[in-house]
Amino acid sequence: MKLSKDVEIDEQVDFNTLLQNEQLLQGLSLSGYERPSPIQLKAIPIGRLGIDLIAQAKSGTGKTVVFGVIAIENVNTSIQLPQVIMVAPTREIAVQIRDVVRSLAQLMPLKCEAIIGGLSVQADAQKLAGCQIIVGTPGRLLALLEDKKINTSQLKLWVMDEADKLMSDKLQSQVQAVFNRLPKTIQCIAFSATFTEELVADLSMFMKSPQQIRLTEGVPTLKGTETIANE
Repeated sequence: MKLSKDVEIDEQVDFNTLLQNEQLLQGLSLSGYERPSPIQLKAIPIGRLGIDLIAQAKSGTGKTVVFGVIAIENVNTSIQLPQVIMVAPTREIAVQIRDVVRSLAQLMPLKCEAIIGGLSVQADAQKLAGCQIIVGTPGRLLALLEDKKINTSQLKLWVMDEADKLMSDKLQSQVQAVFNRLPKTIQCIAFSATFTEELVADLSMFMKSPQQIRLTEGVPTLKGTETIANE
């Protein structure tokens, strides 16, 4: 079976060329990730620099590993407070993200929790004790922030998965309300399977001069906000 170019692996490149954290590299290997996919190869170096990023990537391309790795590298494990918030449009996706992050960080003293409702706000708040990476749905994250159950003082990274769905009429106001309660200096990363100019405009409200990675003939291609950096 011929692979599309967005999942084709370059056998000459491995994660050691992208990362230095030995525990994270071992976590990647134990999780079954030996070599980076094209989107991982393009996006991880940008995200590690602290640059805001909008990336086009469909399911199955390894996008969760991209922001999982960037998130884990942002965490100071000696600080038992939230440092990363990830928002997903559904409970199922939030749980999947949590599981990937936990697997990647399995050798590290790092706590990641999914906050998706189903429990009382108070019960969810108790889960956050010592939590450094929070994954949640917009409504539950907003409820916890409104009740001041999430300490935002150490937050460094905000991740939006399936951003096209998060920017839908149903969820956009909640996502905006969550973002408005985060530090103004926070780094923002967004992933979306679709990529329209309207979506870029919506997402740019959360960002400062974001880099863009779009699929050009199935290949992730880096673009600046105004000029093409690599075609």
